[in-house]
Amino acid sequence: MKVAFIYQAKEPPVINGIKKPMKPGGYSDGCADMAYCLKNGGVDVITPVDDPDVYKDTDWCFPDTHEGIQLAIDKGADTLWINTVLYKGHPIDDFSGIYVVGHRTKDVEMYDDKFSTNTLLLQNELPAVTDYLVTADTVYNGEYPCVLKPIRGRGSQGVVKCDTPEEFIKARDEAFASGRYGDTMMAEEYLGGTEVTLTVFPDGTSLPFIERFDQKNGIAPYNGDVPVVKNSRVIEDTPQLTALRKSCELAVWLLGLKAVVRIDCRADKNGNFKMFDFNPKPNLTGASRPHRQDLNSLTLMAAEAAEMDYFGLLTKMLETRYLLD
Repeated sequence: MKVAFIYQAKEPPVINGIKKPMKPGGYSDGCADMAYCLKNGGVDVITPVDDPDVYKDTDWCFPDTHEGIQLAIDKGADTLWINTVLYKGHPIDDFSGIYVVGHRTKDVEMYDDKFSTNTLLLQNELPAVTDYLVTADTVYNGEYPCVLKPIRGRGSQGVVKCDTPEEFIKARDEAFASGRYGDTMMAEEYLGGTEVTLTVFPDGTSLPFIERFDQKNGIAPYNGDVPVVKNSRVIEDTPQLTALRKSCELAVWLLGLKAVVRIDCRADKNGNFKMFDFNPKPNLTGASRPHRQDLNSLTLMAAEAAEMDYFGLLTKMLETRYLLD
């Protein structure tokens, strides 16, 4: 197996008026972390340069353009780890006869829409939060506090807890004035109880739960501002969490996904857990390089609790590869 990592090189297209903001660097940091770890573990990793600099992310991965993907293949890669934001018509759709680690483009376009996904989960009697579409003149008439958030968001960026209608209108107006998220957002009930996240593999198995704490104004801060190792910890299953685990695993099976997802859940005021963020593009950074020692991802924290190191997690994920046809 010869593996090449693919990162996001440009903004994804607007889909039905909805924008997904691009992460600076396009996940090249996580690509480099993974590539460095696998290479040190003896996996044949294909890189754009012959002697990649441990401190230079893009020495370890290829851009997700047609030319970038073709270059990875030309240099010998038979497996592409697609660590980027996907959508129907993405350049990876131009290729066949090569193995990939990652979701199908059609699945990401569908399930990265948090409103549609949560609605689908509810329709299948799974515990998910109820969402409402928000446009520039929408007034949320549900119970407060509520949460205003992007439909195709990234982490907690753009997510705002609103305690009053006045706060909602202010947050709504600022979000639409920024133009960052498109012409529609979503609102949902605020879940103020214990917050956990679960990584689920496409075979329906999952890692230990991670609890999030030290939320800022009720929302877990973006990991680019506060490393998750500072506000997250492993939590043992309780009967309630075991039931939630089964629901999350069932959700992944129901959607027929091809790659790892991370599902964020939180308890409501009555203590009932609900899924609120189904994330087909979980962060996979890890402390493999010397300058990245506090940047383990939530998924890696969970893997380590299952006695799996970074290399073990990545090789398990490599086993999920499938052939593009």
